[in-house]
Amino acid sequence: MRIHTLFGFTALFTLMLASTTLYAATTLRVGNKVLSVGDSAVRVQQLMGKPAVRAFVTQQTGRMPSNQLTAGEQWQYAQDGKTIVITLVGGRVSNIETLYE
Repeated sequence: MRIHTLFGFTALFTLMLASTTLYAATTLRVGNKVLSVGDSAVRVQQLMGKPAVRAFVTQQTGRMPSNQLTAGEQWQYAQDGKTIVITLVGGRVSNIETLYE
């Protein structure tokens, strides 16, 4: 039973990976401006507008021990067939990801 479940999970993960490509960066070009890790949430809204999806998340940051998590938010924007995911911790951009489908 355990092998069957592991095989099913592996197959599902492989299909998800094949259908979506993730690209992480420290900057994002928005028109003729640039959004960078470390920019404020206000700057994100100035450049990107109101997010389509806002989700509360917890994540480990470089400043915290491995057993402690920091609260943050993920803001999602749909743009030209891709999804831009901006992660904010403490009101600052901590991660920028682009999901290509």
